[in-house]
Amino acid sequence: MTVRSEPTQSAIDSLLKPKSVVVVGASPKGRGFTSAPLRNLSRHGYRGSVYAVNPHYDDIDGVMCRPDVASLPETPDTAVIVVGARRVPTALAECAAAGVRSATVIAGGFAELGTEGAQLETEIRATVATTGIRLVGPNTAGLLNVADDYVPRAGLNHPESLRRGGMAILTQSGALCNTLLNRVLAYGHGVSYAVATGSQWDLDLWDFVDYYLADERTHAILTIAEGLKDAEKFLTTARWAARVGKPIILFKPGHSTLGTAAAQTHSGALAGASDVQLSLMRENGVIVVDELDELWETGQLFERWNTPARPPERPWRLGIATYSGGDGVLAVDAADIAGLDCPSPSRETCEALDATFQLATPGNPFDYTGEVVDKPELIGPATRVLLDDPAFDMFLIAAPVWSGHFAKWILGPAVDEAAARPDRPTAISLWAAGEVTAQARALVLDTGLPLFDGSHRAVRAMGRYASFHAQARRWAARPPVWHAASSSADDRPTLVLDYWSSRSALRSAGVPFNIAATASDPEGAAGAAERLGFPVTVKVSSNLVVHKAAAGAVHLYLTDAASVRAAAADMLTRFPAALLVVETYTPSVAMALIGGHRDPEFGPIVVTGLGGGYAEAYRDVAHVRCPADAAEARRALLATNFGRMLGDGSARVDQLCSLVVQVSAWFAAHPEIASFDVNPVLLGLDGGMVAVDARVETAG
Repeated sequence: MTVRSEPTQSAIDSLLKPKSVVVVGASPKGRGFTSAPLRNLSRHGYRGSVYAVNPHYDDIDGVMCRPDVASLPETPDTAVIVVGARRVPTALAECAAAGVRSATVIAGGFAELGTEGAQLETEIRATVATTGIRLVGPNTAGLLNVADDYVPRAGLNHPESLRRGGMAILTQSGALCNTLLNRVLAYGHGVSYAVATGSQWDLDLWDFVDYYLADERTHAILTIAEGLKDAEKFLTTARWAARVGKPIILFKPGHSTLGTAAAQTHSGALAGASDVQLSLMRENGVIVVDELDELWETGQLFERWNTPARPPERPWRLGIATYSGGDGVLAVDAADIAGLDCPSPSRETCEALDATFQLATPGNPFDYTGEVVDKPELIGPATRVLLDDPAFDMFLIAAPVWSGHFAKWILGPAVDEAAARPDRPTAISLWAAGEVTAQARALVLDTGLPLFDGSHRAVRAMGRYASFHAQARRWAARPPVWHAASSSADDRPTLVLDYWSSRSALRSAGVPFNIAATASDPEGAAGAAERLGFPVTVKVSSNLVVHKAAAGAVHLYLTDAASVRAAAADMLTRFPAALLVVETYTPSVAMALIGGHRDPEFGPIVVTGLGGGYAEAYRDVAHVRCPADAAEARRALLATNFGRMLGDGSARVDQLCSLVVQVSAWFAAHPEIASFDVNPVLLGLDGGMVAVDARVETAG
């Protein structure tokens, strides 16, 4: 019998905001993770009822202890289970039988138990399915709710005092969850919640993201995800995040190892699980960062800039004030990469600054110069004028290593002006140098302004903030699109077609190929070339070669029959009895790639971008799900350097996007095609587009 599960939001309420909790397997202080939950609940001031279950104790550090859950004086809302892996099924079943709504299972090591571990997992999953109890874990250090002083973590490696804030942490790894928590706290910020979902046998990352999105105390979600688990669930959640204006800021460690079959095509090599996930995350509104600290660096902007930004129709404009001309150059360089404009100040601002300073020259960045060391009274009025300038949407005050009285008298006036203008999104960067800059750092943090270690880090985060708000309307407005299911549902062996057969298959998908003929010997190749007209290309049609040029399986721009005969003879020496393909030669201005790969989470994916021999070296490609629409294909292509080179609105982009849409529909409709590769697609001198190589892999 299957019992209806506790609704997810209500279940997470019981996990994060319980009125009562029981620690099953609790022990007195000093016993490691089994004693940590009770100690944490006490030291962080949890105000609900706390119970312990352990048949060896009547009382643990002042907490009532009973031999089993059934003998407790009331049914707790949730349980923290700290027994070993072998005892988890029994403990969970007892909690469910007593009516406990949810449980956090700390234990790991199930995989290490081999067949026994797999059986334990089956029992635990069955208990969840048949009783309706909801589960976090196993293999997790637990969770915490700083906003309500509920900290039942099975670890003590975090500060005695936890700062409340608007950033919520969500990871799969317990250790990374604690690392991120401690980094956020160490840099003067606070959190609302921190959850490590562990093995995710029931509740997963996206369940908690949904919960955070509905929580008024949370303004940004810092996520470390090793995998998605449920692609459609993720996409639905990402769209909701964009709709409510709360970003999912995500760091994804690790890269998938590509399978042998996937590596048989260029596109397979460019469509590893990590590549696909990151590409589609960005396309659906997730802010993807490159390192762990960028999670909270970006998140603090959404927490501390309380006035919701209105996305302008143009690139966001950044104003920069600095005490160092060199630091200003660093900030401008970072802005160019981050997609931010750095316009000149308005005429009125320039006139006001000219009237104030003798040495400083109005501009963006604006360098206060050493003049303010002797005349700190100039800093406040100058900063006020800059902040008032409507030429800027956001502002950065970039400071060098200021210490002692310099922090107070030189940096302080600029920071005070920025803090007095919550309507003007402003960040402060300071090159931290330990105790030397401790006073300057404290000065900024006390104002509540976002603080960064270096101007480049500040600008990078500001670019992500601006991009999220600029794109949020589009992400939120897009209706959910249910794409084709994943690849063929079995593990049938695959068959790689030779070039001629691959070419025939892809022509039916609408891929334009150049005119060609086949031959089996040098004379036949020469005759075919004369019929087609010179110059020609001659290549081997084989399913054994991916990189034809490197293998000597292609000869380009042959201008007479003799050179065709010689090339054909050479290739037949390397590949005896191979089929030869003679094609008209097409001069081109650029080479693109279009390929298809079946991702285990997102299903059929089309890869497009820079092609030819550069494809795998530069990896300048984007991914779209199948079937793709024209707008989606265009955004993906223009996210690549190759697409931007072709130019938004150009006929080249229109052609390539149209082909991507057509081929993506074909790939979605043909599950028997495991993967395909069209590389290169030549963008011809005449404005046409023609494919000159192809490879198809079929299932079964």
